[in-house]
Amino acid sequence: MPPLVPWMTGADGYILRLLDETGVAMPPKAIALNLRAEHGASAPSEKHVGRRLREELSTHGLVYQPFQDEARAYYALTDLGSRYLHDSNAEPAEFVADTDISEE
Repeated sequence: MPPLVPWMTGADGYILRLLDETGVAMPPKAIALNLRAEHGASAPSEKHVGRRLREELSTHGLVYQPFQDEARAYYALTDLGSRYLHDSNAEPAEFVADTDISEE
């Protein structure tokens, strides 16, 4: 079972598992449609999936955009994202980006 990370929502787990299972980069709409087919009405909306991918999941390094120069809205799982899903020794602190930028 993946570690509990304070910034994550239930939708994040669905998104990460789908990207892991497919092994390919996908746009938010395809992710949302697949999640709806699998989870029905409890699946996150396309808008919510897109926001989580752009904001938290990208910021914390669990997903990235492999085709950024050609098609910016495609996302794939990073090695860190895979570690989150599969490494039982992983600690929650490993999945929190250092966003504290101090001025000198």
